[in-house]
Amino acid sequence: MKFLRISFLLLLLTSNGLAQGRDGFIYVNGGNLYYQKTGEGPALVFLHGICLDHRMWERQVDFFSNQFTCISIDLRGFGKSSVPAGPYSYHEDIHSILDRLHINESIVLIAVSMGGKAAVNFSLAYPQRTKALILADVVIDGYIFKDFNLKPVSETAKQKGIDSANQLFLNNPVFNSARKDSTVFRHLGDMILSYSGWQWLHNNPIEGLTPPAIQQLQQIKAPTLIITGEEDIQDFQQVAGILHENIRHSLKKQIPEAGHMCNMEKPDAFNSMVSDFLILGR
Repeated sequence: MKFLRISFLLLLLTSNGLAQGRDGFIYVNGGNLYYQKTGEGPALVFLHGICLDHRMWERQVDFFSNQFTCISIDLRGFGKSSVPAGPYSYHEDIHSILDRLHINESIVLIAVSMGGKAAVNFSLAYPQRTKALILADVVIDGYIFKDFNLKPVSETAKQKGIDSANQLFLNNPVFNSARKDSTVFRHLGDMILSYSGWQWLHNNPIEGLTPPAIQQLQQIKAPTLIITGEEDIQDFQQVAGILHENIRHSLKKQIPEAGHMCNMEKPDAFNSMVSDFLILGR
């Protein structure tokens, strides 16, 4: 981890430490993708979970933007970004956004849940653009869920409408831990209940890698921090184990008394863990 620590310290020393922000849309492959860019310094790219958006990273952006450039992206089909109009891939969308923002240096990708697909695929497709990965309670292409099942949500959307489907998803056991904190759960509800529901009603034309990421993990050379909430469901714990077993330069850590949304439930612990990894390599 020594090279990661040195490169980040050098970049931090050249940062002016002033958080500057802007947001907007970038036209990519037939759609407008929304982003927020805050701060100055080495680039951190934040990737959200399904039905969520850039708002889930507010506590991280507030914490890191004094020393880093924080870029929060609404992945295609979520938040303020366009719904898919044809074949696309998250990793190519991210690459296009970075190019349009003139971010040429390698980046750190920080992902929760579905965002892990985007982060891992990007690291495999563009290893030279990937400085490090932080993967928290993520899923990756090729993993077959055993308990987590979104089919009932799609069926509800078709039979009872989007609002009922979004409420059903919000009631999923994966959010049981978040439900213990009324502020966190209300924030989750703001995002999930406002979701367009596009993916509940349509076949998603998203394209991954061949072979899928789960079969290519040993090719990842970027230092990787794998985080799980202690109370997250077994599927996501198993993915974390697979990642740690197959990514050579990886650390695996757990946040006590947190579940699937560990960055929102325990933001101080999450931020400290990520900061130690980026600055100290541990």
